[in-house]
Amino acid sequence: MSAALQAEIQSLAADLPRALVDQLAELVAANPAGDWNYLGGRIQRSFAQPRYQAGVRRLLQVWETEAPAMPAAAVALALQSAAGLAEALRTDQTLSLVWTGPDTRLVPLRRTDQALLEVIDRAERQLLVVSFAVYRAGSIVDALLRAAGRGVDITICLETPEASDGHMSGDTLRALGRELRQRARLYIWPLDQRPPAPNGRRGSLHAKLAVADGRLLFVSSANLTEYAMLLNMELGVLIEGGQAPGQIQTPFARLIQDGVLSQVDDVPPS
Repeated sequence: MSAALQAEIQSLAADLPRALVDQLAELVAANPAGDWNYLGGRIQRSFAQPRYQAGVRRLLQVWETEAPAMPAAAVALALQSAAGLAEALRTDQTLSLVWTGPDTRLVPLRRTDQALLEVIDRAERQLLVVSFAVYRAGSIVDALLRAAGRGVDITICLETPEASDGHMSGDTLRALGRELRQRARLYIWPLDQRPPAPNGRRGSLHAKLAVADGRLLFVSSANLTEYAMLLNMELGVLIEGGQAPGQIQTPFARLIQDGVLSQVDDVPPS
């Protein structure tokens, strides 16, 4: 199953009530021939709310374009499994604050590098990492290589000097190292995909996060740099369970699918 289709299934299961996901799975399973128009019409009549209709249409579009050979029975089973997991996660979420900086001695806080390494080391199937800068991130790169060795599907979204029109100078792709560049899918936000402000300036890919398997999410102010991991004053949150980890994957999968984020194939030598 493609990463985009899996992300859509997880997003839909997190958004729809369990009964509607089960109903959708039944409709999908009853259409083994892959008649997209017929299935779309049945769904249009079965789901009253426009928001739900739009979500299901996106699922069908990704299924048809990204994984048309995926059997209906497999998609139906994935929907039911994701619905069961989403239902369990809605009632089971833990949240930890993550901090790098002076010791406050007031509240026990997780350290930035420890939280990020936990997300990477616990990934079993999929891992999404987003960062503005990368510099001297040896322990993080090593952890990502271990994840790749376990068969984890790794997606990394980064800012680069070229894509940012020179607003940053660090060579993020080179900082990842040749082996990781070869074992992960790398994406950038091309300059021509960034809407300009009235003065002509364009924004930056400034998000910093890591999410594993749609169940463990780390959002932080910290870049993938040695200073951010150990020296800067950085604050973040580590979320396990609940809807947020699964939901955060969907926008990036959509941006990749729509070509807003562009894959980097010709990586520079080390």
